[in-house]
Amino acid sequence: MSELSPSQKFERQIERIHKLLEAEGTEVTWNDRIPDPDSPGRSRQIDISIRRDGLLTHVECRFRKAPEDVTWIEELMGRRTSLAADAIIAVSASGFTATAREKAGRHGIILRDVASLSPQEIQNWGRRWKLSVNFCEFSNVICTIKMHEALQSTDPKVTGIDGGPLNPLVWRLLFQDFMHRLDQDRWTGVPTTIQASCVMSLLVDGKPPLAVEMRASVRRIVKDVSLASVITYTDPASSKSHAQVAHFDLGDSEIIENRDDAAMIVDLSQINIPDGCCFETCMVDAGRQVRVRPSPIGFEEAMKCQIPITIRIEAPIASVASNSIGR
Repeated sequence: MSELSPSQKFERQIERIHKLLEAEGTEVTWNDRIPDPDSPGRSRQIDISIRRDGLLTHVECRFRKAPEDVTWIEELMGRRTSLAADAIIAVSASGFTATAREKAGRHGIILRDVASLSPQEIQNWGRRWKLSVNFCEFSNVICTIKMHEALQSTDPKVTGIDGGPLNPLVWRLLFQDFMHRLDQDRWTGVPTTIQASCVMSLLVDGKPPLAVEMRASVRRIVKDVSLASVITYTDPASSKSHAQVAHFDLGDSEIIENRDDAAMIVDLSQINIPDGCCFETCMVDAGRQVRVRPSPIGFEEAMKCQIPITIRIEAPIASVASNSIGR
């Protein structure tokens, strides 16, 4: 998939805002295409469409440096008539001129502005919302593989069930199981030791094990993610804020807030996993009770980990044949 342009990223952000703002049952679609009423065989592109109760709203976005003038408003007036839209929302990343706001107000074009908060407002927002990433650090990891019978080799080889190299994902799933057990025990993150029997798909010199046991020391490492910026999604005519969007120093991570509703995107692909650690979870503290809709991205990258493991193999001692010659 190709990288999105800045204007496309802006459109996707506005799409996410409307998915939070719109009532349940509303269909919000980015980069939608509808048939032209005057030429049904021809499709027309809409930045964002909003469908509810048989009504269609077009959301058109502009990501430019200069404020949008009356020319764009007049274009949208014609577009509303031509495409039989019930309403049009014009969203500018750089505001609107005074004449554009006047024209839009007289002709029913809904305006939305995106503005950055002041440093003081950002600081106040940051006092309310906290984003942190939790890791489980595993150390002194010992994997004991117990065998049914004696091994003939003095240097036994541990492989996958197909005889090939053991898939690193096997170990990641094992640590994932450890973290699940800790979560079930309501672990608070204090250093502890965990020991458990495990089910692993492996062979030792081509033979399945009798049992596999793991033992490890574990502790939680918490890293706070810095707040980078906050913008508001505002009606420029009334200065009423419809949503606030906070960006964090973690790729495309953001939190969209509207009263007691929030949508959260955490870009897991940008997480720097410390040595000896597994990604555990992201924690959000809003300072109050809110309804949060999480949408993690880049999950596969977050599943990577590098943890040293000592493998011990326990097997019965091979019997030694003894031939004696009597007199």
